[in-house]
Amino acid sequence: MSADFSAPPPTWAQIFGNTNPVEVEIGPGHGSFLRALARLHPERNFFGVEFASRRMFQAARLLERDGPSNVIIIRADFGCLLRTHIYPESVQVYHLYFPDPWWKKRHHRRRIVQADFPTSLTRSLVPGGTLLFASDVRPYFEQIVEQFRAVSDLDQFAWQRDHCTPRGKPIVTDFERKYQRQGRPIYYTGFRKKG
Repeated sequence: MSADFSAPPPTWAQIFGNTNPVEVEIGPGHGSFLRALARLHPERNFFGVEFASRRMFQAARLLERDGPSNVIIIRADFGCLLRTHIYPESVQVYHLYFPDPWWKKRHHRRRIVQADFPTSLTRSLVPGGTLLFASDVRPYFEQIVEQFRAVSDLDQFAWQRDHCTPRGKPIVTDFERKYQRQGRPIYYTGFRKKG
């Protein structure tokens, strides 16, 4: 069996079978937030990219058992996927919630937000598209915010959790729920692509 690596990556329309707007969650964990959001918005497509095998398989089982058809989760290195497979101006919203801070200095190279990440992510956003970001680690939050502020095509805006079920119950990630129970402060912000 051979693979044709010269072929262009598939478009979102080829992946989902429609041209609905696409939202991407970077590191969806067990997938419960993405599943809830996909149920709430059947008119959109949702794509999750999880690096940890165990979490990705748990999310895949959850979605296979009880997931809407407008959500897909894959296991991949998001930084690599962003550089090689996500087309310019093709994503409506990115969700980046509670990325691993990789505390030890020697592990900082594993952090999702590296030097070229903000520019690459911005390139893939449609004009007016957004990045929604949350973290419970203030120094890491501030570092990421500064990296995105350096991108001239982005405007920062105030954002608080605003995803709710039809009954008004907030849709939160597993980490967000855990940190709220622990009483940890959570920091939120958003960035919108100009245009």
